[in-house]
Amino acid sequence: MRDEGILNFYNLTDVSVNGAMPAEKLVSLNLSAYYANRTIGQQRLFIAQGEHYKLDKLVRCLNMLVLPETAKYVILEDNNQYMIKDINLIVDEDAIDLSLERLSNNYDVLDNVTI
Repeated sequence: MRDEGILNFYNLTDVSVNGAMPAEKLVSLNLSAYYANRTIGQQRLFIAQGEHYKLDKLVRCLNMLVLPETAKYVILEDNNQYMIKDINLIVDEDAIDLSLERLSNNYDVLDNVTI
């Protein structure tokens, strides 16, 4: 059951004008999904350490959407921002597992903007 909240997908975009100092912000992809928290196993933790990232959260959501390659960030209902580090397809359940690393510094967010 995926009833622990809704996550929204974002990409990181430079919204500065040409010649100005770069200003990166998260831009909404207008995609969201219900998710369920999953237990992070030892093997997944060791893989994350080998790839030099910290695995903070593992969520499973329905594979009902076509996730664009630019979807690299998610924001959960508690407004915590996470970078998607790994995506695993779960064929038996028609779902995907997202391995998430929490951002230490949050980006500003632009919702419903096309750039």
